[in-house]
Amino acid sequence: MSKKRKVIQHRAPLPSKASVADVAEPRIHGHSQVTLQAGEAAALTGRATVTVTMGTAWLSGKVLAPGASASLSADAKFGGPLHIEALPDQQQVPLAATGCVKLDIESTADDHLEGSQADGRSYKVQLVPSVQMASRRYPQHWLQATEDIVQSGREGGSPSVAVVGSKGVGKSTLARLLVNSLLEVSPVVAFLDTDSGQSELTVPGLVSLTLLDKPLFGPAHMHMQQPTKSHFIGDLSPQSNPLHYLSSIRSLHEWYWNHSGTTKDGETVRPPLVINTHGWIKGLGFELLAQVLESTCPSHVLQLDTNNANSSLPPCVWWLPEDVQSHQRPAVYQLPSVGAVQQGMGNDVQDSPVSSWAPRQPPSEQRALQWLAFARQCTGHHLNSCSWELPAFATAADDLACSPPYRVPVSHFNVIFHEASIAAPQVLQALSGSLVALTKAAGDALAGNKHAGAAATTAVSECLGIGIVRSVDPVKQLLYILTPTPFELLQQATTLEVGKLELPLALLQTSTFLSPYISVWSITADGTGAGVMKARNTLLRNRLKPKQ
Repeated sequence: MSKKRKVIQHRAPLPSKASVADVAEPRIHGHSQVTLQAGEAAALTGRATVTVTMGTAWLSGKVLAPGASASLSADAKFGGPLHIEALPDQQQVPLAATGCVKLDIESTADDHLEGSQADGRSYKVQLVPSVQMASRRYPQHWLQATEDIVQSGREGGSPSVAVVGSKGVGKSTLARLLVNSLLEVSPVVAFLDTDSGQSELTVPGLVSLTLLDKPLFGPAHMHMQQPTKSHFIGDLSPQSNPLHYLSSIRSLHEWYWNHSGTTKDGETVRPPLVINTHGWIKGLGFELLAQVLESTCPSHVLQLDTNNANSSLPPCVWWLPEDVQSHQRPAVYQLPSVGAVQQGMGNDVQDSPVSSWAPRQPPSEQRALQWLAFARQCTGHHLNSCSWELPAFATAADDLACSPPYRVPVSHFNVIFHEASIAAPQVLQALSGSLVALTKAAGDALAGNKHAGAAATTAVSECLGIGIVRSVDPVKQLLYILTPTPFELLQQATTLEVGKLELPLALLQTSTFLSPYISVWSITADGTGAGVMKARNTLLRNRLKPKQ
C-alpha cells in the first residue's frame, strides 16, 4: 500500500546553507519597505512596483536613481528572482556616503486581475548579503565587456553588438543585460532578433527588429510585445528556407540603417543595436550565422564559449576573410557561458532559493510559455496578471474558445502555404485551426494568387502580426480570427501565410472545449508517429561499443 503524499501549497522556500535573511514575510499583500546596505541585494519574486526612495540601486543593467520606479514580475520557477542591488551613491556628501538604499515595494495587481485574492497581489523578498552577491550576479567578464560597449556609447558612438554562441549558453540573458545597460546612455536601443526558434520579444517563427525604450526583465514570455518590423519565417529553424531567412534579416537591418536614426547637427544618429543570434553552430547553421554577421557588420561581438571545444565557435573574427583590413574588424570578446560559470559556483549556490541562475527550461517548454503569453494577449489579459503554471493553459484555452474573433471574408487575403501547395477547394479546411501570419505583401510578387493556396515565393513580406483561425464558414466564405494585433495594422494585411507553427496541445483542448482534428485516447503520446525522425548521433552501434 503506497503512502499518501502530503501536499503543501504556497510553501516558502527554505533558506540555503549560506545565511539568507528574510526582509519581510514570505507573502506580503499591499505595501512594504526594504533597506539595503551597499553590496546587498533584495531578491524579488512575484509582481510588484519598486520605487527607490533613497540611494541608488542596480537591476540587471538598469540603474535606479532616487525616485525611479520599475514594475517588475518574476517567477522563481520560470526565470528566477530579480535582484535589486544597492550601489554606493557617489552624489552623497562624504559623511553620509554609506550606500544605504531604501525601497518601497507595492503590489501591482488589481482586483479584476486573475488571482488577485490569492497570489495575484503577493510577492516575496529575501535579502542577499554582499558576501554572496558575487556568485549570484552576472560574471565579471560579462560586466566588463558591457561597460566597454556602454562607454563607446557615452563617447558618441552607436555600437552594434552581436551575441553569439551555441544553445543554452546564456545569449538571451546577456542580450537583456546589454539592452538595459545601453538604455542608460541612449533613449532607444534597437533589438534585432534573428533566432526564430527562441525569439525574445515575439512568438516563435519570426525574425524581428524592435526599438526599445524600456528595460527587459525576466525571460522572454514576460515581455512579449509588438515589434517595430518583423518577417515571418514560419518555422523554428531556418533550415527549410535559408535564403528567405537571410533575406529577411538583411531587410530588417536595412530598415534599421535607413529609418531608425535621428538627425542631430546635420548628421544621422542611429540608436545602439543589439543582435540576438541562433544557437545552431554546426553545418548549415554555422554558415547562416557567418552570413548574418557579415550582413549586419557589428562593431562588437560577444562570443560565449563553453568548456567543450566541440560546442564552441572558433576564436577571433572567424566569419570574415583574412584580407579584411584590421580597422574594419569588430572587437571580439570571448566570454564564459552560463554553464561554465555554474560549474565554478558549487552546489550550495546553485541550490539556493535566491540564486540568479534558475534551472534552464527545455526549449519546448519555453516556447509553450510564449504561446501561453500570446493566448493571454489574444484575450485581452496583461502578461503580468496570470500564473505560468499548468492550470493557466486550461484557463487560456477556455478564454480562446469564448473570446469574440474578427470576422473577415477570405476573399480579402492572398493565402500562402510555406510547405506545400493546397488545391483551392481545400484552402478553407487547411486554414481552420491554423496559426497564420498576417502580412503585407512586398510589391506585386504575390498578385494573382488570391486564396489559391500557392507555395511561398522568395519575396520578403512584412509581418504585421500572428493570428489563430479559430473557425471558418465555408458557405459564407468567412474566416474567424483571434489576434492581439492592433486593428490599424490588421487593416493593412493583404496576405495570410501558413508555416509549420503549432499551438501547444494544452491550449487546444480543455474539459469544456475540444479543438477539431484531435482524437482522445487514440494515441498514447502527443503526435506519435507524426513527427520527423531525428538522428541520434550520440548512440554507438553494438560493434563499435568497447568490449567489457
